[in-house]
Amino acid sequence: MKVVYAGVQKEHYSNGRGYSFEYNNFYLTLKSLPGVEVVEYPYDRIVALGRRAFNDGLRALVERERPDLFFAFMYTDELEPATLQHIKEKTTSIAWFADDYWRFWNYSRHWPPYVSYVVTTYSRAVEWYRRAGFTNVIRSQWGCNTAVYQPIETAKDIAVSFVGQYKPGRGKVIRELRRAGITVEPFGTGWPNGRLSQDEMLHTFSRSRINLNLTDRANPWSPSVLARLFLKRSVNRLVPDLHLIDNARAYLHFTTPHTHARPFELAGCRAFVISGASEDIGACYVSDKEMVFYRSTDELVCKVRYYLTHDAEREAIARAGYLRTMKEHTYEKRFKDIFARVSR
Repeated sequence: MKVVYAGVQKEHYSNGRGYSFEYNNFYLTLKSLPGVEVVEYPYDRIVALGRRAFNDGLRALVERERPDLFFAFMYTDELEPATLQHIKEKTTSIAWFADDYWRFWNYSRHWPPYVSYVVTTYSRAVEWYRRAGFTNVIRSQWGCNTAVYQPIETAKDIAVSFVGQYKPGRGKVIRELRRAGITVEPFGTGWPNGRLSQDEMLHTFSRSRINLNLTDRANPWSPSVLARLFLKRSVNRLVPDLHLIDNARAYLHFTTPHTHARPFELAGCRAFVISGASEDIGACYVSDKEMVFYRSTDELVCKVRYYLTHDAEREAIARAGYLRTMKEHTYEKRFKDIFARVSR
């Protein structure tokens, strides 16, 4: 099967920040699947070509390669509706949408007419699409690229860690843990420890006795959140957006506790995870047997203290979470399930 893949190659279009999440997990997984040939058409080319020439090039590529499938990880407005409509008429097309818990209202719901199938990771969004008149929806979920996220045998010399960008809500949780006397090391953009390379991040997961997945949402009154009412991202920049009703609906859903990829990545490294409770994650892992969840900072403090002193129980949960991930939550399985659906 030949697949033309379109997505951001370098994180936020910045060569200095390394390969994007989409590249590391979606493109590399597709490329590794037996019997699949992948032709990449990265969004990054749009910076030099411009939107029209970029889309013309994609149309020409699809005409030339005649793929069995076109797969796009949707980001902003890189792809023109007419281009997607043209591709849909030539082959089966799939558009994967991230953050439907809020972006459905001012982004995702506008695209289903132009593709064969849309993929959402948010359970409630399936009904939202249906109410909007669309049935070409596939429910999937984030996962783990097992070629990237793997266990590393190393000493557990970090008590508690968190890897992710600094945000005020996350900073508050880290401060509360430290006030409780817990040694916790946060890594990422905005933290004093700074950003980790991919290799450093994987080693940190395995070195940590407890890995945190913080799901605290941004303050809806913060300037960066309020700005979403009037601005949107277009490729690699922010531009005015006057679709105020759509943006207001998206804004009202922005603080929804939601599931992202990090807990699957951690579990794929056989790391012990304490995660904020979020919508849908409880359907993926059994609470206190495959992953541990918390709903308040006080509960988090208690659970961190408990599992720091119960090594055998902690390691058993980490093993169980790893086994569940390998069985059900790899991107290889996600793609196979999607392919099976579109081939019916």
